[in-house]
Amino acid sequence: MRRAAAALVLGALLLAACAPDRTADEAVDGAPISAGVVAAAEAAGIDPCPGRAPDAVASPLADRELVCVSTGDPVDLAAFDGPVVVNVWAHWCEPCREELPLLVRAAQEYAGRVTFVGVLFADEDPSAAIDLARSLGVTYPQVADPSSSLRVPLSLRGLPTTVFLVDGEVVGSQLTPYDDYGVLVADIAEKLEVGP
Repeated sequence: MRRAAAALVLGALLLAACAPDRTADEAVDGAPISAGVVAAAEAAGIDPCPGRAPDAVASPLADRELVCVSTGDPVDLAAFDGPVVVNVWAHWCEPCREELPLLVRAAQEYAGRVTFVGVLFADEDPSAAIDLARSLGVTYPQVADPSSSLRVPLSLRGLPTTVFLVDGEVVGSQLTPYDDYGVLVADIAEKLEVGP
């Protein structure tokens, strides 16, 4: 009982650290992806996303209201092939900012073996997110979820959240920020079965 209560308090504190004026159940809409954001993402060297998943893909992640930040086109997370690390973040989330350099390092180390994708979750200022991504060397694809459509299928409780996918299916998740590269690598090995 004490453990459950402690976990609830910790979860509330983590959410509060990322979103002082928001609650876990509050649906928040982010800004749409404008032509200026797309241009900034292209200038920052952020990779494009694959096309939408074929209709045959049966995934709870298909047909969500997601937009590829570097093209402005609709995209499905299920369209990303192979093992995928999805990091759900927003520019205003301080733990997200601290975690991003570890994800950039992993994306470089696992290039060609694991796909990394960022999801700007209900971010009211996608331009600020792109500026932050550029300053930290983020070049892997970024997807915007302005309508919070991934809240339920990814069981989001706060930011950042990292989700591991294989063929469009969730195989694991990390609900707290990574602050140790070794833990991130261990999770990739365990959940995606891909070694360093």
